[in-house]
Amino acid sequence: MIKKRVTLVALSFLFAHDPDNKKIVIDDFIRIGFVSNAEIAQNGLGSFYRLKRVTNNTFRDLKMYAHFFDSRSELKMRVKSSNKYDFNSNLYHFTTYSYHKSGNNLRYHFNQGVGFLLKNTKKGNFTSEVGWAYDKSDFIDSDEKTTYIKSAISLDQNFEKLKIKLELEYYDQISEILVFDLSRFETNLEVQYKLNKYWDAVFSLDREVYTENKNQFRSDPTTIFISLNRNGLFN
Repeated sequence: MIKKRVTLVALSFLFAHDPDNKKIVIDDFIRIGFVSNAEIAQNGLGSFYRLKRVTNNTFRDLKMYAHFFDSRSELKMRVKSSNKYDFNSNLYHFTTYSYHKSGNNLRYHFNQGVGFLLKNTKKGNFTSEVGWAYDKSDFIDSDEKTTYIKSAISLDQNFEKLKIKLELEYYDQISEILVFDLSRFETNLEVQYKLNKYWDAVFSLDREVYTENKNQFRSDPTTIFISLNRNGLFN
């Protein structure tokens, strides 16, 4: 049921009518390649799809990936929506939903807050966000909801044939610690090299680092994805 709700929210966010914005840009791409998972020490086949809808004041973003290994598969969907404030176009509020299935383990995550556009040029942007978050996960064999304070920064830089993207998020657990302290850093690094008009070569790294060293329920959750990127699949 929750998965269906997340899917409906994703579609409504991406294709909602916005009469106040005349300029609407829709962009999408798909990736297929080699993926390595350090947590289970296995290599496999990875796929990724992203659909983005941007107007003067709004941003809608859908990301989905599926990674396949010998012992298990990993599926993830993330939907993010943000709107700029009328009184200051460098400020925006955002909402994020995500669903993550790793083997038999599930994590449902939600966060929302305020973002600051610190730099915005044709060659890239730099943003900072702060807000609150919660998730429910059976990675720790518990049905408890965990609440956090979220802080994040993201950097996008474009060169002639190269794009670099770095995202760093920190979740500081503020709810009662029942089994584990789930405070953590989540990092995503992406380097994209343009081969021609439609194709790119991409290296990406995703990593979670739990700040409490006693946590042993996830060992080195790091994923490396080397892929080919096809731009403009539907446009």
